[in-house]
Amino acid sequence: MTSGSDQKVLAPKPFSGSRSRDDVVTFLLVCAVVAASFLGRYSFDLAGFTVRWEQVAPVGFVGWLIVNPGSRLDFLRTLRHPVVLTFLAFIAWNAASTVLFSPSLGKSVAILGWLTIDVLLLAGLMSLGARAVWAENIGIRFVVPWAFAGFAMYLIANRTGGGVSWGTNLDSLYDVYVTRLSATEANIYAAILVFWTLLLVARKGTDRRWMIAAAVTVPLGLIASQTRTAVFCMVMGLAVYVAYELVRRRRNPTPLKAFTFGPAAVVVGVLVAYGATTALPDIGTQQRPPSSRQDTEPEVRSDTARPAQDKLGDIDFTGGTVGFRMAVAREAAEDIRGVHLWFGNGTNTFGLRHEQPGSPGVSGHIIMLPVQVLYDAGIVGLAILSAFGVVVWRHVPWRRRPIAAALAATFIAAATLTSMFWFSVVWIILASLLRPSSRDECETGRGAVQNEVEEHPSALETTEIGERI
Repeated sequence: MTSGSDQKVLAPKPFSGSRSRDDVVTFLLVCAVVAASFLGRYSFDLAGFTVRWEQVAPVGFVGWLIVNPGSRLDFLRTLRHPVVLTFLAFIAWNAASTVLFSPSLGKSVAILGWLTIDVLLLAGLMSLGARAVWAENIGIRFVVPWAFAGFAMYLIANRTGGGVSWGTNLDSLYDVYVTRLSATEANIYAAILVFWTLLLVARKGTDRRWMIAAAVTVPLGLIASQTRTAVFCMVMGLAVYVAYELVRRRRNPTPLKAFTFGPAAVVVGVLVAYGATTALPDIGTQQRPPSSRQDTEPEVRSDTARPAQDKLGDIDFTGGTVGFRMAVAREAAEDIRGVHLWFGNGTNTFGLRHEQPGSPGVSGHIIMLPVQVLYDAGIVGLAILSAFGVVVWRHVPWRRRPIAAALAATFIAAATLTSMFWFSVVWIILASLLRPSSRDECETGRGAVQNEVEEHPSALETTEIGERI
């Protein structure tokens, strides 16, 4: 192992040497994990539980790491990593709260099992060391086709009045079809697009072809989702990324183009596309055939329909989807009192006690992560989760801190309105942030690696894992 400015982790060469077969299998399973993270809407029933394909792929991946002698030791060692241990503590606290207060253990076990799969996926990708970059390389290549396909389905569904509506949901509050593609809902589709776009900008921000393609397609995908939060998060995340780089530039001079061209291109694209939506024809008012509603569940139900295409420009803090979330929060607050304020009510138990506001007979669900954690696990659980965030930050390599800050700010803002905490894409991206630094990252800015060692001593341990592999 080297020290000082020579400490680097070379980009992995996956298919060479005596371990080529094992590397091929591992690479294919990583591909499956990333691909499955885009298929959140697909599931099947097993023993009374709903199992998603994005849960099956990580289980297969982790199973391979355990049975394969060449990867077993690294995986078991990674289970003792502070990031993994902190989140396991969060799961354990949720389990304790569930045993004490949940009226139905079955509903709670489903989410606890999902969280366990998430942390095992995180540990599995971290155990790959430098090879964890495979997941990132695959994910960023989904950005352009994911955005373009979403916009295409948005146009088709609204132009045909729902006659062809695959990959969309009808938002009856605004009388418009919104894109979800293979994600569970439009908000999740948009969040996936925003997260991977931020990583794409961090990796390929100086590549004009990549950035022009992203600047054209990503805004179209955001429009297709009709998600105001996603538009805000996209711009905010890029602003945080550039601001962090500008502050750090005083210590490690870096050409401005290295971190401004990509964000500027995408922001301009978002602003142009957002402004152009007012000039588009009213594509959501066509007469829908009666049968079109049977395959599309409305995301928000209302007796009053608004003009189509009004959703992105409708900033209403008293009604609409914001008002709906506030109603859910008020109902949740009724149960967050006394001992439950500190210890919670049990994981995934809100729907066992409340119906969805405005939808009689439909089990309620909290879609805001801070409220959900406070309801499920109380102040103690929220504190453990906050500690998890701090531990993650401490173990992110120095060169990757700007994009980590951007993703953290984006996730917090998005999760406040729509939580996707359990979905595998979050844990794949988290593993990408925690992977050892590559040669290109280490050589960006004189003295960057030395600063990483000084400010982030745990980088030494993470690099050792990469070098062993």
